[in-house]
Formats: sequence, structure tokens, C-alpha cells
Amino acid sequence: MNTIELTGEMFIMLLPLVAIQLGLTIYCVIKIMKEGVENLNKWAWIAICIFLNLIGPITFLIVGRKRDI
Repeated sequence: MNTIELTGEMFIMLLPLVAIQLGLTIYCVIKIMKEGVENLNKWAWIAICIFLNLIGPITFLIVGRKRDI
């Protein structure tokens, strides 16, 4: 049976994805705290952004943020 080991090369290859995910999550949490949200409440959107990895922040940016009309 083959096992997958996290080698230095794999870690370096995954680092940009982790950085994008972390940066997008931090950006969304700051945006939520400063500008507010369209639906749900702030804490629900923060939990969604943190726990749903890339899907949560993208969903917030599409559906949850306040829009200036």
C-alpha cells in the first residue's frame, strides 16, 4: 500500500494555494467587520469564511457583502 508523504517539494507546491486561501479569508473577515453584510449576520459569515475554506469567502463575495446602489 502506498502512503502519501508531505515532502519539501509538495509543501512548496501547496504553499501558494494556502497563501491564497488565508489571504482571501482574512480579506473577507476584515470586509465583514468594516462594511457589514447583506444577509445573515456578521458572525455567521465569519464562521462560513473560516470553516469552508475557499468556498466560504467566494460565496460571501458573491452573495453576502453589502452593495452600494
